[in-house]
Amino acid sequence: MGLGKVVKMTKSLTEIANIYGTDKGTIAPSDDWGGNNYTDVFEAYLEKYRESELNILEIGLGVTGDQWEAKIVQGRNSGGASIKMWYDYFPNAKIFGIDVNECSYLNNDRITTYVADQGNVDDLEIFTKIADPSMFDFVFDDGSHRPDDQQTSFSYFFNILKSGGLYFVEDLFSNGVGDGAKGRMASDKVKNTRSVFKHFQKFGIFLEPNGLTNQTYLAENIDSIGFHCPKVSVKYMLRANLKRPIKQVVSYLPGTETLCAIRKK
Repeated sequence: MGLGKVVKMTKSLTEIANIYGTDKGTIAPSDDWGGNNYTDVFEAYLEKYRESELNILEIGLGVTGDQWEAKIVQGRNSGGASIKMWYDYFPNAKIFGIDVNECSYLNNDRITTYVADQGNVDDLEIFTKIADPSMFDFVFDDGSHRPDDQQTSFSYFFNILKSGGLYFVEDLFSNGVGDGAKGRMASDKVKNTRSVFKHFQKFGIFLEPNGLTNQTYLAENIDSIGFHCPKVSVKYMLRANLKRPIKQVVSYLPGTETLCAIRKK
């Protein structure tokens, strides 16, 4: 992954995200939808590659359609907000997008979208055969958020991630076996993706049950895993200082991180 020439860019990733209304930024599409502030983390990893020629894949494009209701499409977000963000941030990148809803209206000179279910390996194989991306530099999984889908996609696309490439999984929830979660983003077949990767980070093996295939290859080729954006706990305490009688204590809750970055050897 060669670096391009250093050019001073005018807008940060967070600023671009906020323009389009993706919840990856600090200001989401409307007052009814908050921002995740993933962009600060992304930029720490990605800024040095900004001018490079890259192949980027985004899974889940946040578009309306019959196959999945994308509730984020509101306010400033007219659909496909984050892939538009990547287009602006990486001016020399070729960007591929997959979603279960058709969204070819997002296609342009450097963006090409495809209809595919991230949890269906047959769909993923058809996508890679048609798109022929060679290898990806970065993959961003912002799809269904189901742990089984996340793990299926990771198993498949990590194989065609370049050495030194980065694979990001967004919206890690407690939504797997034993978590008690219900609804369209939950699975009763696999452990949640955060716990599967945290177990690997600590012990060198993946927590079972999981939806990963080719686990030996994955284990041998993961260089590092970083977890980010934990939930925040705010408590207020009384103290004897009459001028400042209330003390605010902010802490981060371990095991609640919602974003991870996995680098390939």
